[in-house]
Amino acid sequence: MGKVSHEDKMRMQTLREQGCGAKAIIRSYPYKQWKLSTVQKICRRIDTTGSATERKAGCGRPKSVRTAPNIDRVEELICSQEGERETHHSTRQIAAELNISERSVRRIAREDLHLTSFRRVPAQIITDAMRQKRLERATALLRRFKVRDTKRVFFTDEKNFYLNPPVSNQNNRVWSRGKKVDVRPSRLLVQREKFAKHIMVSAGVCFGGKGRLHFIDEKAKVDAQYYLRRLLPQLIEDCNQLKPAGFIFQQDGAPAHTARVTQEWLHANCPEIIEKDQWPPNSPDLNPFDYHVWGAMLERYHKFQPKPKTIAELKDALQSIWDDMPQEPINKAIKNFTKRLKACVQANGGHFEHLM
Repeated sequence: MGKVSHEDKMRMQTLREQGCGAKAIIRSYPYKQWKLSTVQKICRRIDTTGSATERKAGCGRPKSVRTAPNIDRVEELICSQEGERETHHSTRQIAAELNISERSVRRIAREDLHLTSFRRVPAQIITDAMRQKRLERATALLRRFKVRDTKRVFFTDEKNFYLNPPVSNQNNRVWSRGKKVDVRPSRLLVQREKFAKHIMVSAGVCFGGKGRLHFIDEKAKVDAQYYLRRLLPQLIEDCNQLKPAGFIFQQDGAPAHTARVTQEWLHANCPEIIEKDQWPPNSPDLNPFDYHVWGAMLERYHKFQPKPKTIAELKDALQSIWDDMPQEPINKAIKNFTKRLKACVQANGGHFEHLM
C-alpha cells in the first residue's frame, strides 16, 4: 500500500491508546490492507512521542511529554481522587487537559508514579433487605449446585444495545498505589447510563452451546403476555435442542418472569427450574450473561465495522457478533457460577465483583 493518510494515522492512534497492538489495529480495518511493518512503525512513534504523525523540527509538542510538570499534574489529578467518593478523572480527561495522548498518561502513571489501574465495575444498589436475601439464596444455590451440575443450567437474560454505545468499561479505570482490595469500592463501581435509540434482545446459554438471539419488537412492552407469546416458547425450544436429556431453566426476577401465568407455564413445560423465590434479587453479578456474555458482545460491537447507523443495521451487526461468539469463554463463565456464589456468600450478600 502507499502512504498512510493522516486520518488513518489518527485511527491507529485511537486504537493504540485503547491498548491495541499492531495486529489488532489491522484486524479492526481489514479493508485498509495496511502492512504490518508500517503499523508497527507508527505504533512505536505513538509510544515514543505520543502522536502518530511526524513533526517538523521545532514544531508541535516535544518528543517526550513525560516532563516533570506533566508528571506532577497527572499525580495531582489522579491521587486527589483517593479520598473522593464521586470525583473521577478518566485517562481521556487528563490527556485532554494536558494536551498529551492517553497512552502517555498511562505511561506516566505506571512508569513514573508506579500506579496500578483497576477496571471500574457497574453495580446496582443493594439495600440491607436485598443483601440478606442475596445471602440466603446464594447459600441455598451453592448447596444445590456442584460445578458439574451447572452444566445443566440454561441461563437467560435480556439486554438493550444502543446505536451509540457508551465507552467500553475496559477503558474506564482508576489508578492506585495499593492493591485492588485497598481501593475504595465507590471508586470502582459506576452507574450505567441509558440512551434513546436501542434494540432489546433476549437469549439463553448453557455449557456447550448457546441458543438463538431473539429480537424484541421495537416499542414493545415486555409484560407477562408478551413474554409468554413471543419469547419464552422460543427459549424453551432452544433449551430442548441444546439439552435434550434435560435442563434447569434460569431467569431473573423481572415482573414478566415472576408473574403467576409465567410460572404456571414454566412448571407445565420445563423439567426443572430455578424458582422465582430461589434466584437472588438484584444479582446480575451472578448471571453469566451480565458478567461475561453481554460484555463480550459489547467489546466486539465497539470494534465492529462499519458502525451501524440504523436499527436494522444494528440488528444485523448483533446477529453477526452473536453467531461468531466462541463457546469456550461461555463455558468458562458458567463454570465460574459456583465461584461467584461463594464470593457472594463471603461478602454477606453485598458487592463482590470489584474484588475479583
